[in-house]
Amino acid sequence: RACNTLEKWKNNWITYLDHAGSTLFPESLLKAFTDDLRNNVYSNPHSQNISSKLTYDTIEHVRYRILQHFNTTSEDYTVIFTSGCTAALKLVAEVFPWVPEGTKQPSSRFCYLTDSHTSVVGMRGITASMNVLSVPVKPKDKLLLEKDWLPAEERNCTTPHLFSYPAQSNFSGTKYPLSWIRDIKSGKLCPVKIPGKWFVLLDAASYVSSSPLDLGVHQADFIPISFYKIFGFPTGLGALLVNNRIAPLLRKTYFGGGTAAAYLAGQDFYFPKNSIAERFEDGTVSFLDIIALKHGFDVLEKLTGGMEKIKQHTFALAHYTYTVLSTLKYANGAPVVRLYNDTDFSNPDVQGPIINFNVLDESGEVIGFSQVEKMASLYNIHVRTGCFCNTGACQMHLGISDEDIQKNLQAGHVCGDDIDLIDGRPTGSVRISFGYMSSFEDAQTFLKFIIATRFSKSDTEIPFQSSAMQLATEPAPDDHSYFNSINKLSPRTHIADKEHRNSPSGTEMTVGCPSPKSESENIRAALSEVAVPKITRGGKPITVINIYLYPIKSCSAFEVTEWPVGNQGLMYDRNWMVVNQNGVCITQKQEPKLCLINPSINLKQKIMVIQAEGMDPISVSLEENTGKEAVIYESKVCSHRVKTYDCGERTAGWFSTFLGRPCRLIRQSPDRKNDTQHKNTKEPLEIEELIRRFRANIVISAPESFEEEEWAEISIGSLRFQVVGPCTRCQVICIDQQSGERNKEFLQSLSAARGKKVSTLL
Repeated sequence: RACNTLEKWKNNWITYLDHAGSTLFPESLLKAFTDDLRNNVYSNPHSQNISSKLTYDTIEHVRYRILQHFNTTSEDYTVIFTSGCTAALKLVAEVFPWVPEGTKQPSSRFCYLTDSHTSVVGMRGITASMNVLSVPVKPKDKLLLEKDWLPAEERNCTTPHLFSYPAQSNFSGTKYPLSWIRDIKSGKLCPVKIPGKWFVLLDAASYVSSSPLDLGVHQADFIPISFYKIFGFPTGLGALLVNNRIAPLLRKTYFGGGTAAAYLAGQDFYFPKNSIAERFEDGTVSFLDIIALKHGFDVLEKLTGGMEKIKQHTFALAHYTYTVLSTLKYANGAPVVRLYNDTDFSNPDVQGPIINFNVLDESGEVIGFSQVEKMASLYNIHVRTGCFCNTGACQMHLGISDEDIQKNLQAGHVCGDDIDLIDGRPTGSVRISFGYMSSFEDAQTFLKFIIATRFSKSDTEIPFQSSAMQLATEPAPDDHSYFNSINKLSPRTHIADKEHRNSPSGTEMTVGCPSPKSESENIRAALSEVAVPKITRGGKPITVINIYLYPIKSCSAFEVTEWPVGNQGLMYDRNWMVVNQNGVCITQKQEPKLCLINPSINLKQKIMVIQAEGMDPISVSLEENTGKEAVIYESKVCSHRVKTYDCGERTAGWFSTFLGRPCRLIRQSPDRKNDTQHKNTKEPLEIEELIRRFRANIVISAPESFEEEEWAEISIGSLRFQVVGPCTRCQVICIDQQSGERNKEFLQSLSAARGKKVSTLL
């Protein structure tokens, strides 16, 4: 149903729509790279042996290939490898020949478009330390015509200024005019009224992932890029392309390994190498990753035919999707989405393959982006949400004032969390973006998801734009096999999930277990089904009817009639968890079969018995593993770091066999501290199934629905519990705990009943 260019994950096709964040890599790229490594020996390029010389020559070849890709040569530009686009931007801020305030000549200015990535805006931190003023320029501000205001006596001023702007907004996909480069450098346009010579930094990271950039025509002075946005692999590698005409003006204070032609350790003497690249590449470059770039360019050309074809292909998909989204209406005529764009998606020269929006309900109220992302995950659709490291564009399009940003911070909202609505107003939005391996089926799958979750009839037909379809399905030449037979992508076993980031009250927050030594010192009052709190409503008691604990995070519940309580909750509740081969916690969101694993605890025998259909039972001791064989790890659960130790090979083999993937069982170390300071219709579920899905520890019977949301504290017998707040619900509640199958409508129905933010105390 979804894009067949992507890997098959858990027997469901993934629709990946976050290519602006990172595109995915084809299997042929990895194969070509690993074959290269098997057939050649590459060593440190700073050595002088044969393998070192091979590495050095290969790196130089890759530099040439990069310049060729951008239609320029080493006569005009130098490629400086960095750890990414951010590092490239930081380097520019550090080495630009700024003239600070207080000198005899006019001082420098750092100007940047407010529709810029955080890493561009962050350059002002360095310029401020150099006593250089920063000037933000809004996209709607008119760039000045220099000749209209500059006095003749000031036109020969040589004070260097820097103007930075994105070739393509990573928020909306708006493409800003590349002609600004020539006009600003020539003096035809000027960002601010100040005499001097302007240089241009073109942030091309988002642009070059899907569009060709011709540096032979648009000769910016600095062009930072990140290669994973183009190829998907390798990550952590970028470059700064520097115009050779400005290179002699750049000033560098720190010198690392490989940059020095000569220096003295005991005196202040240093002489840099002549090569611009070697002068600015501190230490040994990531040479194996650089070698991978060669294969990236080869595969990209072979599969697609070049960046111009990628530009047309991705724009066609975005144009079609935008056209359909903009026409979707509820029965009352209200729009289904609010689009944030500066163009009408009619021209690929001014619009990239990025669509930014918020989903609305029938009354026009925004449905929080976190809620949309959760629903998309149930359909195996990967999108990105938030402000996308571009606060300026987010403020501009969503109407968020500077005061709002500060108030939202005081309310607990920070960049990257899932607090999507504050006082009913959105703090961010949803972004989808297409890449070179995206297909028309991707676009349709996404549109069907929007229709299925916003309209009562899930089989609503998607409006069809013949012009968009013609563009999206235009065949490529036969020698570019990608468009005819899709190239396989390498499986990506770790898929980021920020469901519980910065959310200490997440659905399955792990509760620590006190050590055996303190166990007898803790209150061992029993929680029983007849325990009655002091407060009643309307003369009717509020009673505890069930007690559940979940020894292994995301596995089946274990019901008890009484249970000891420690200083951090029910004993042994969520004390173990299953991790993959990288030590990352696995939950039902990634592995629904976890719900079919049934752990039970025998306090007398001091063991936990683990059972599953088709498997022999296995037992794990409750005794704390403090012996020499214990392997201590530090894992992350619901945004909190916990110390854990491994439960051994035998247990790891049991879980790996049942789940069909390498994994291990780990247990929290006893010294862990509680971190609490941090329209569709469907058949109703039975109470027993609701309890299983919401994975509650204590189930109550009360006269009024949802009255527990008003509680600040509860007492059960002699025990008192503090209510720390509602729990943000995730897609785990959509998994049938008896079959492991997903039910997409459940979270949506809860959202409709409970409002925009699905939070409950169940």
